[in-house]
Amino acid sequence: MSESVTFVRAMLRKGSSVLGASPADEVPDPDSVPDWRYREDSADLLLTRAIRYSALGPLFYRVAAFPKVYIGFLVANGSAGIVPVLSTTILAVLLNVFAVWWVVRGRGIRAKTSGRLMYADLAVGLVLTTVVAATAPAEIQPFAIDVAWTWLVGTVALWTLSSGLPAAFLLLIAALPFRAFLTWIGGLPIDHPLAVSRSVGCMVALVVAMVTTAGILILLGIGTRFALGIGMRRGQRAERLRTQRVMHDSVLQTLEAMGMEAPDDDSAAARRLAEMRAAARAQAAELRRELTGPDTPSTRGLAADLAEVATEMARDGLRTQLVAAETEEDYRLSHARRTAIRDAVREALRNTVKHAGTKQVVLRVEECEGGIAVIARDQGTGFSMLDRPPGFGISQSIMARLAEVGGRGTIDSHPGRGTRVTLWVPH
Repeated sequence: MSESVTFVRAMLRKGSSVLGASPADEVPDPDSVPDWRYREDSADLLLTRAIRYSALGPLFYRVAAFPKVYIGFLVANGSAGIVPVLSTTILAVLLNVFAVWWVVRGRGIRAKTSGRLMYADLAVGLVLTTVVAATAPAEIQPFAIDVAWTWLVGTVALWTLSSGLPAAFLLLIAALPFRAFLTWIGGLPIDHPLAVSRSVGCMVALVVAMVTTAGILILLGIGTRFALGIGMRRGQRAERLRTQRVMHDSVLQTLEAMGMEAPDDDSAAARRLAEMRAAARAQAAELRRELTGPDTPSTRGLAADLAEVATEMARDGLRTQLVAAETEEDYRLSHARRTAIRDAVREALRNTVKHAGTKQVVLRVEECEGGIAVIARDQGTGFSMLDRPPGFGISQSIMARLAEVGGRGTIDSHPGRGTRVTLWVPH
């Protein structure tokens, strides 16, 4: 609980930059947290883009509030002072619509540029309110200022989000003499009842903006950390599962293949030893490749990948008849889906070697249901799906691997009638 309170305090003090902290149990030093609001030179990080969208709240508020406040002004005062107020409303809406487009389409900004933009936003608000206050007729001037003041309400919200409550509070303090200055340049006494009442309303609007934005900042921070925590746990689980698959599909399968007896073990011991050494070297290279990272995308098609798998399985004595023709659709598969179906086929063929009691299998590739299907068919002993529940190889190395890329796998087998494995991924 105390760690969460410390994080909330740091976030309110420093603004959205603290959202870049790791959601780990330890509480980071707020002064050492990198500012995730801004674009990194190396990449446009997902968290960077997600957090910078918080600026859309104040911008959308201005887009919606300016017409609403202007309509209220028009109903209460008619056409008096309409030129400066209407011009200010149109200009403010256009500027904020452009700002929304820029935030959504942009790649982010550097910290120095962001600081300049924040001061530029504040300057625009000061200029707009000053111009309206100086040009509007004295009798409706306080109401005209209310319209232009909408910009400064959004400014306080932006500063609360980006720099925290201390910066927003300083703006609030500075707004008191500035509001009195606006009344003075409009020709009204500072203690004029209408000016005083409208000034109080303007200050209350700033306080509401600051408090509301602080609440949004807290919810955004806690929600972001919570989501990141879930993402990290899922990522750790996925990494453990990937490691298990690598060990199961490579080391474990190779060791089991080495442990299988062959009729010529005694008569051809030297050749069998050479085969085992070759298999061990090949497996070491494959394991090293898996541990160092994902495969480098290649330009070849799925048929070439499956031919390579068939060659690998030939070392274990499995004769694979590959029925496939490279087509344009074959090359449309993404690298992730092609890798998933290739590895799933490898696992299916290894199960054939270990359990089917046959050394022959037919591997057919065809287009099916808007995707690519690979069908492995053997005439081995088969098995009962009810008596033999799927193990790790079927559930994880085949089914789960395909599901992760939007595909699926089905197994049809009966005792004495062989096994048919159908693997499918969408284009």
